[in-house]
Amino acid sequence: MGVTPVPTPRFAQALESIRAVRPRVDAALTEIPAPTGISPFALAVEARIGAQDVACGSFVLLHNPDPPEVWEGDLRAVTLSRAEVEEEMGADPLLGEVAWTWLTEVLDAAGPLPAALSGTVTRTLSEGFGALRPRGATVGLEVRASWTPPSADVGPHLAAWLDFLARLGGVEPLPAGVAPLRRRR
Repeated sequence: MGVTPVPTPRFAQALESIRAVRPRVDAALTEIPAPTGISPFALAVEARIGAQDVACGSFVLLHNPDPPEVWEGDLRAVTLSRAEVEEEMGADPLLGEVAWTWLTEVLDAAGPLPAALSGTVTRTLSEGFGALRPRGATVGLEVRASWTPPSADVGPHLAAWLDFLARLGGVEPLPAGVAPLRRRR
């Protein structure tokens, strides 16, 4: 994974923690270009869950030795998570709150809750017309979140976010060390 040249020792420690993460067996991680202009140091990865890409998103770690006050620290995790959900689930007025609770639960399980956790949950309804009418309606769910990890040990936050992404895509959580059964073709 490439980074901005000459990272600070703190960002180097955070990168080492991220590189030590062994992702879920149903997750594919790929490094993508990190945003520029937000902070001097950044790393971004894209994740896809399941063979059918039931959920996808990006995890960006920012490091600014002179951070904005609202960050409440010099590291900031910024995530975007997307999945299609069943139409019935998409109509539930509590869906946004439930999705946000899933995120806070996985982050809480990763260790002390991060600082300055904030974000949005958006649902969209898409209806097909013409040749797309047979497809019917689809409901998309998008969760944007950012938080300040309590330490440079950011790896558990990446692993927790991958669990959240799987949950968002309807993949049941698995106990540690258990792999999902793969369907034969």
